[in-house]
Amino acid sequence: MDDHVLFAQAVALALESRGSSPVLVSPRSAAQVVDACGRAAPAVVLLDLRLGTGEDGEHLDGLDLVAEVASTGCRVIVLTGEQGDHVWGTALERGAVAVLPKDVDLDVLAATVEMVQRGDVVTDPGRRHQLIAAARRVRGARAAQLAAFSQLSPREAQVLRLLAAGQAAGSIARTAHVSEATVRTQIRAVLTKLGVQSQLQAVAVARRAGWLEDTGP
Repeated sequence: MDDHVLFAQAVALALESRGSSPVLVSPRSAAQVVDACGRAAPAVVLLDLRLGTGEDGEHLDGLDLVAEVASTGCRVIVLTGEQGDHVWGTALERGAVAVLPKDVDLDVLAATVEMVQRGDVVTDPGRRHQLIAAARRVRGARAAQLAAFSQLSPREAQVLRLLAAGQAAGSIARTAHVSEATVRTQIRAVLTKLGVQSQLQAVAVARRAGWLEDTGP
C-alpha cells in the first residue's frame, strides 16, 4: 500500500481517538481537492505538499493549493517531509496556519489540530517571521538569477534550450535552416549575457536557476 495512504490512515486513527471525525480525500485533481475542502468548510485541513499525480497526469503540488484551500474558509495545516525554511515560509505566506514535519508525533499533530479548531495561535510569531523572511530571501535570490535570462532574445533563448537538450551547434543550425556561424554567434551572445565562459556553464546556470523548467521546451 502507498506510504501516503498508510500515513493518512494513521493520522485519521489518531484524530478519531481524540473524538474528531476526519475525512480522507484522495486527490484526483487540484479542483477536486479545493471543492472537497469548500464543502467541508470551516474545517481544519491537513494538506500534504506531495500529492502525487492527478487523473490527468499532472503533478499535484500541495504548496500550490494552500491559498485556494484557505480561501474556502478552511484552516490549513501543512504536513511536509521538506525541511527548507523557505518552503515552510511560503506555505505560511499563502495562508497556512501551521506547518509540521511528516515525522511529527501523532499525539502532537492531534493536539495541534485541536488548537487550530479552538482558534489558538499555534505558530510562534517570531518563528513565523523567520520562516517567511527565508521564503522571501529565496525568491529574491531566484529572481536575481533569472534576471540575466530576460536579456536573451527569443532566438537566443531557444538556442540555450536546445543546448540544454544536448544538441550541438551544427544540429541547431540544420534544424533552423541557418548557417552554423549564425548559431555560434547566438551562442556567444548567450554566454556574454549570462556572464559565463562555456556552453556547459550556460546550461548549468540555466538549470540551477530553474529557467529551463519555467520556460519549457
